[in-house]
Amino acid sequence: MKIKYQNRALVSFKGKCPMNCKHCYTFDLDDQEEISDVSEVVNANIPVDCDIIYVSQRYENFYDEEIGYDLCSSLYEKYHKDVFIITRSVLSDAMMQKLSDLNKQMAMKGHTLYLSVSICADASYTVTEDVKNCPTPSQRISNLQRAHMHGIRTVLMLRPIFPDKIIPISECLSFISQYAYCIDAVVTSGLIVTQNILKRLNLKQDELAYNSTGDSSYLADLQGKEIYYVDVENELHQIESQCAMNHVPCFRHSMPALNFIANH
Repeated sequence: MKIKYQNRALVSFKGKCPMNCKHCYTFDLDDQEEISDVSEVVNANIPVDCDIIYVSQRYENFYDEEIGYDLCSSLYEKYHKDVFIITRSVLSDAMMQKLSDLNKQMAMKGHTLYLSVSICADASYTVTEDVKNCPTPSQRISNLQRAHMHGIRTVLMLRPIFPDKIIPISECLSFISQYAYCIDAVVTSGLIVTQNILKRLNLKQDELAYNSTGDSSYLADLQGKEIYYVDVENELHQIESQCAMNHVPCFRHSMPALNFIANH
């Protein structure tokens, strides 16, 4: 497989994310500087050697979808790199058309737009997500259905995965079997917690089992803080098996997933 992507740039607005997900690490960050201006984000120090820009990190960049789109289109206009959007928002049909047009514009110059949604539950999503601010998982999955119809490459981010006793793994398996037709790849990884995250989830540390390391590095910003990798290997293996049965490639990291899609 040809390796197209080796270096990524993570680009995001900053400040307290309005989605208010309980598992989110950003509430543990000491620096909560707010940056909500598109030009300021676009003109930040993006590494010149990056080959793809992730519009994802500390904030739900499509909470206001028009501003999210302006960020993506401005990033592409300045840097001419492939763009990978990760969102928990539900996008309007009009916005999906705009992303489709951007994807076609990028394709004419040999570049690709990817759209991904983050989901970690179905009926149990209120365990970790704020129902007042976060669309339902079914609403989010509609992004992938419509993006697929528009020819946009799609990724389902099944993460963070919780122990089955907290969020039944069957909820995630059902998404794979129902929506395999519109998913180019699945990326999955387990829950990572701090003491503050456990408190927000109303869990006690001794209620869970842990591994010494994990598949995801999304808490790398929490320098000097203790983090714990929840043991969900059995649940992850079930996701991988379900993906295999439905002929959907499954990965523990996003970069291999994008490299796979780029080659197919």
